[in-house]
Amino acid sequence: MARYYFDIRHGTDLLRDDEGAEFDSLDAAIRGTARSAAEIGTDRLARGDLSDVVIEVRNEHDQRVVTVTASMKIERHELSSPPPDLGQA
Repeated sequence: MARYYFDIRHGTDLLRDDEGAEFDSLDAAIRGTARSAAEIGTDRLARGDLSDVVIEVRNEHDQRVVTVTASMKIERHELSSPPPDLGQA
């Protein structure tokens, strides 16, 4: 088991994880990070915050090994006016 640390970046702020968590592999840590990023994004969306969720993962040697980014993009499309009613012939 290896210990990984999950630092959350929000703009220029970094919330550093000093506790970490143990995972069987880096792939398992990445899957856990992706789930966490989705949960954080869901919480932010409920507050109207559409900013990216960025989690930087460090190993037990304090080396950054992966960055997971979850993004929410919303595009509004202008509706054109409805087609004219051609009526029944």
